[in-house]
Amino acid sequence: MEMPPFPCFMVDVSNYESDLISDFLAERPNQNWLMMADYAALSNHQLWTAWLFSQRAFASGKSLARSIDAEFLRYIAGTHHVSEAFKKAGLQKSHNKAWIVNLPEYQENEGEKYPVLDLEHSQGVFTKIVEKLGINPVEGSPTITRHGLDKLGIKVPEINDDTEDIINWFCDFIRLKFIVN
Repeated sequence: MEMPPFPCFMVDVSNYESDLISDFLAERPNQNWLMMADYAALSNHQLWTAWLFSQRAFASGKSLARSIDAEFLRYIAGTHHVSEAFKKAGLQKSHNKAWIVNLPEYQENEGEKYPVLDLEHSQGVFTKIVEKLGINPVEGSPTITRHGLDKLGIKVPEINDDTEDIINWFCDFIRLKFIVN
């Protein structure tokens, strides 16, 4: 099943002079909003897989992080350690771009979780956040890059036109590494 675009928005953070993370945490409406490194979002499929696994872990009480945003970042980074997730996929002061990510709420149907997605609402909240922070949105979509794969510790021989194979491999990696019943 083809999933809709994941609600993530790229921003230019190169000119931000104070503590962006603290300011972002103060402005975001709830823990369903997070910032992560620009290279960490490799594909729509990867983001939805991490979303599903983090929601399942939180709903079952098996999450390793204390907040849904940190649990999501843990799956993106492919690690059991929250601190390692922030090092691998979190925003660092040296970064020039970042993703602002909205983790949708979910509804259950026959034991499975499905996102309750309102992209217009997410866009509106994103716009308010960037205006309050004084940062600029930039065009971008999740893209597989050698830099991103290396930073996340994903070893693949080459990136070519078969990116779907890489995406599927990465999602299988998440499933195998983090089986949540």
